[in-house]
Amino acid sequence: MDLSLKNLINKFIGVWKDGENTSQQFVRGSVLSIFSRIIIKSIQFFRAVILARLLFPTDFGLFGMASIVISATEVFSQTGFSSAIIHEKENVKNYLNSVWTVNFIRNIFLGFLVYFGAAPLASIFFHNAVVIPLAKALSLTFFLMSFYNIGVVLLDKEMQYNKITLYNIICVVAEVITVVISALILRNVWALVFGVIANRLMAVIFSYYFHPFRPKFTLDLSGARRLFKYGKWVSLAGIIAFLVGQGDNITIGRLLAPDQLGYYLIAFSFGTLPAIEIARVLGNVLFPLFSKIQQDKERLRRTFIRVARIIFSLTIPASVGLFVLAREAVHFVYSDRWLAVVPILYVIILYSFLKSFELVENSLFLGVGKPKTNSVITIIQIIVMFSVIVPLTKIYGPVGTAWSVFVGSVVAQIYALYVLRHEIILGVKGFVRMVSLPVVASLIMFSILYLSKMILPVSNVILLLLYILAGAGIYFFIVLKLDKVFGGRFIHSLELIKKYL
Repeated sequence: MDLSLKNLINKFIGVWKDGENTSQQFVRGSVLSIFSRIIIKSIQFFRAVILARLLFPTDFGLFGMASIVISATEVFSQTGFSSAIIHEKENVKNYLNSVWTVNFIRNIFLGFLVYFGAAPLASIFFHNAVVIPLAKALSLTFFLMSFYNIGVVLLDKEMQYNKITLYNIICVVAEVITVVISALILRNVWALVFGVIANRLMAVIFSYYFHPFRPKFTLDLSGARRLFKYGKWVSLAGIIAFLVGQGDNITIGRLLAPDQLGYYLIAFSFGTLPAIEIARVLGNVLFPLFSKIQQDKERLRRTFIRVARIIFSLTIPASVGLFVLAREAVHFVYSDRWLAVVPILYVIILYSFLKSFELVENSLFLGVGKPKTNSVITIIQIIVMFSVIVPLTKIYGPVGTAWSVFVGSVVAQIYALYVLRHEIILGVKGFVRMVSLPVVASLIMFSILYLSKMILPVSNVILLLLYILAGAGIYFFIVLKLDKVFGGRFIHSLELIKKYL
């Protein structure tokens, strides 16, 4: 492999160009998505360091309560049109004006609903009047998103990941700049609110820059009904996913103090960062890819296994590395006032591994036109989680909440493996083969780092960074050495990716 600077630059430039075929589009899209998330998460890391020192757990808790109001209002009225547009095989451009019109009316209605109804009710539910002005301010995001250009959805369908990458980075940069400046001036929860509003404003403005479609107020009910046949299952999955994703926050907000919700939110965000972000990046690319090859079952199976293998080779060591360095990472990233998140963080890291696999399988089920399966999997998780969440939260606080989420995910993934066994002939044995190499390599890495900490404690940021780099180096060295023992599947998967770059 030519590793000269000129060749690397040419490769990087080539990644930004459209691929010549589906496989090349997928690989280049994956690289761009990873690049995008690295940039975005690096910026957000800078944001987290500053906000953790300017704001308090209570601020994050109050913002979390207000955000729940917005999320609940939005998710219980979603149409699933965006996913339906991506999945639809026929020309969907004739439907775009109708979809935009429906979304426009919906968002205007939701904005007024939150301002006059949901915000006051939320303050009663959470026993906190501060939620009212925060939720009312966030209702502005609905009015802004009424003008969002639905044409941007076609960027996903057409796998134009170069444009998607730039679009996402611009929106995040606008949010981070706004929230940091606001936090420096205000030193309270309103900085977080202004950041979200800035993000939505940039999303609307640049949606017209990145796609030439110009929406018109038109309503074609037949087209909308066609998309809704698929989108209704995506909508149902979204509602159920909201109950899973926000049920823990709602429970803590209702039963515990705002600062406890703040601790939990930070632990959840930090604990899911390595594994889930990696899986989410590739999951966004996998949905349109699986949609394109859904008729070729053998190719679908091979692609899923190869991609899942690569994802696990990244998510497993990332989770294990964070687990062994959790206390030191919290101390240097968020400061000592946030050390209460560490016990919660340990449980969330375990959950994040299961969630990373769920994101990949969700893309498969959506791609083959079976969004109902995702709904069933999530319903199982809800039933299990809510059966234990209240008593565990009352007894153990946010740590108990985290355990309820983890247990629900375990049961749901057992069912998911059962479905995969019938869909692509992948059962427990196949799953074990996919994860065996990264698990073994990660456990060896964990042992080395843990023993090293006993000899040389992590006493400053430089040492923390050195431990992270050492852990990554140790892991990949072990993977390369053991790959032949495990059948050479890891190197084979990497060669396939290299082929299409």
